Amino acid sequence: MGRASDKLRRWLDAAAAEAGFAGVHVTAATLPAEVASRLGAFIASGHHGDMGWLADTADRRATPRAMWAEARSAIVLTMNYGPDHDPMDNLAASGHGNVSVYARGRDYHEVIKGRLKQLASQFASRSGAAVKVFVDTAPLMEKPLAAQAGAGWQGKHTNLVSREQGSWLFL
Repeated sequence: MGRASDKLRRWLDAAAAEAGFAGVHVTAATLPAEVASRLGAFIASGHHGDMGWLADTADRRATPRAMWAEARSAIVLTMNYGPDHDPMDNLAASGHGNVSVYARGRDYHEVIKGRLKQLASQFASRSGAAVKVFVDTAPLMEKPLAAQAGAGWQGKHTNLVSREQGSWLFL
């Protein structure tokens, strides 16, 4: 990288951290053919169940550039939502139900999208690049993209696991 891109990357790392993101990872806006192949096999086997939308959008999901043909790079941001206590402790109290940790606060889609839009606007101003923002509501296979970017690896449970942050991650 040249000095200008190094400076932009340092700014992005700092601005993302200030916005509450735990990690910044960059990769090409493409995925290996095996990702599409695995998705196709998953759907052909009927593992998608009643999620017909998954089959309907399979071609777009497997190709990040189907979402935006001009995309050259993907910036993958992670946000840690790990609790400050052991959530398993809640199971010891039998007098109440339990809600998954990610669902206890505000809708993460709204929280992340707002922060992403702000960061993307600043990035576009500084870099001159066109930017689009996606949270997991778009037909984009963000976990393989994040793994390719070096954010972690996709476990058998299909979640992304980071050596630094564990699996308490929003992408």
